[in-house]
Amino acid sequence: MVSATSLLAAATGALGAKTAHAATGVDPSECQCYLTNGTSPAYFANYKFFDFRNIANPSVPGAIDDRAQALAAPVTHPYFESSNFTDTWSIQAWVASGSVYNEYSKNDVYIESNTDPNPDSKTWLTLRTYRHPASNGDFQSSAEIQSISATYQHVSMRMYARTKGAAGAVTAMFTYKGAESAADVQEADTEFLTSDASNAVHYTNQPGSVDGVTRPDATKKVQIAGSWSDWRVYRYDWTPGASDWYVDGEHVAQITYQAPVDPATLLFNAWSDGGSWSGVMASGQSATLQIQWIELIYNNTAEPSKYSSCDARNICSLDAGIAPGVPALSSAH
Repeated sequence: MVSATSLLAAATGALGAKTAHAATGVDPSECQCYLTNGTSPAYFANYKFFDFRNIANPSVPGAIDDRAQALAAPVTHPYFESSNFTDTWSIQAWVASGSVYNEYSKNDVYIESNTDPNPDSKTWLTLRTYRHPASNGDFQSSAEIQSISATYQHVSMRMYARTKGAAGAVTAMFTYKGAESAADVQEADTEFLTSDASNAVHYTNQPGSVDGVTRPDATKKVQIAGSWSDWRVYRYDWTPGASDWYVDGEHVAQITYQAPVDPATLLFNAWSDGGSWSGVMASGQSATLQIQWIELIYNNTAEPSKYSSCDARNICSLDAGIAPGVPALSSAH
């Protein structure tokens, strides 16, 4: 079984003499590799799509006001016990430090009915952070899903999502590689702060500061067209030496400083801890990250390609405008 590096090198050579044609939707099983578009186009060996738009029996769980019970809560829906989810993701349950006691609870990850006027789906995935009143636990409960694998090395990760709710929260899509020293952490963030203007998005190759000294080249605050409270496609591309971010297909930021290098974990979360970054959420209030679908186009050191080379006739694209979750034969061949 050859590595993704050799596979993609072969595909690059094969593309040189080809001409463009109209996009054709195909089953992912027909794709030997994937080509992304944009500022830093790249080849990837693998693809996954997670569709939360039509899941039966959605429900919104009530808050669990007891700290220990919230931390030990089970998953809220059978979908989260299905192999479609558990082969890739785990729902986190842990206690975080902060000015306000904050714990991540499985109870705050759930499938919710789409109650929008003229809805374009039946359901979505919700990650909730809630400020329990002093009379009912006096803490913050938050939500996080994390990839089972910590060996993603380069990825184009996308979500069709929006952020709703009270000031004092952060919602995010990011990659993470921990380290003993904060200065050595590798993390690439797409963050939405509910205390910000609703068109402000923070993009960062962490760390943004070390020992109190800021690293201005590590981060950008971008004013996007429209609002993060509306449904948008958010995309993060990690390629060698660069992080690139897109909103609805438009390139909005690139940071090469401190771009991730080593294999990493993929995460989505909604949280608040009363600190200077999230702010303090008012008692009894909540905020949510609502996601209709997640798309991953990626290389993973634990998932080398099964192909010895990538035939130019089987290079696929997820940027051809067919439909979410439907790759197309690349227009490059």
